[in-house]
Amino acid sequence: MALAAQNQVRNLYVGLDFPGHANTGAVKAGSNGDLALLSADGTAPAAGENFMFLLKGAKGTVVSSDSVKVSNVLYAKSVPFVAQTMGTGTISALTVDVNTLYTVEIAISGYGSLSREDEYLKKAFYKAVSGDDQEAIVDGLIVSLNRNFSREVGSTDSTNVSFTFTKTGSGSGAALVITEKPVPNFDPNKMTRKSIDFRVNAVATTTPTIVNVAGTPGIGTGKAVSENEFYLKGERNDYMRGAGYPYNLNNKYLADQTASYNTLEIGFYEEGRNEAKKSKKSITINVPFTNLAANTAVNSLVAGLNTILGAGSVDAFATS
Repeated sequence: MALAAQNQVRNLYVGLDFPGHANTGAVKAGSNGDLALLSADGTAPAAGENFMFLLKGAKGTVVSSDSVKVSNVLYAKSVPFVAQTMGTGTISALTVDVNTLYTVEIAISGYGSLSREDEYLKKAFYKAVSGDDQEAIVDGLIVSLNRNFSREVGSTDSTNVSFTFTKTGSGSGAALVITEKPVPNFDPNKMTRKSIDFRVNAVATTTPTIVNVAGTPGIGTGKAVSENEFYLKGERNDYMRGAGYPYNLNNKYLADQTASYNTLEIGFYEEGRNEAKKSKKSITINVPFTNLAANTAVNSLVAGLNTILGAGSVDAFATS
């Protein structure tokens, strides 16, 4: 039955380069990670022809996508890389009240192995004394934050793996900025969190201004692509990787967690002979992004798709 078949899949290919190979022989002779877009017969892309993607692997192996019928393509789109942004919490407009205990609270949701419903609370304290100004209060809170976070694994009295504590401004204009760091020890199989879900609060006799700005996960980040590649490779290319549990090897494929990627998404369907059912499939192509000017390489891939699917079917990536 088509609706329950293995045809309902998503295949992902991480190409390290797109040198424009014109046929299957050129792909086989290419370098590890070379990606090619060809007509289904292994020749250069041609208008209206069935097409496929080829990826050169190690030791001369070549992985091929499905042969896609142009008439069965549902959509094709380009998705530019968008960098991840880090969340911040800013405490400003402090009022100096002598003998007041200033408290900063950082509530972290789902810290470590906790669930998303659980919070891990970290605090800092500073008691204002005569002669203090706002800058002295911020300095004292930063010292206290660093000391309290020094209890965490991989942290010291001046730095930790989760946040940076920064003073902006000086004197009466001083403010405390708490900024998340990229999550350490990311593992596409075990530890897949990519950002810290937190909020900052402050308690004092006179309540300061508190502004929390959530981070964004980004699009096409190395961690996100690594995670997708890990699970999708296990579906197709490396289905025996969990056979040695609990002594499984930590596999690494082509995606680099520190890299950035542009993405091409192609959706299509296959249907069985003499039946109306359609099994939807998709192909995700990730190509490294370095800067806008270097997008000319991936745009040659876009141009090939537009040759096959028709002019303007896929938007080119910005080059400036």
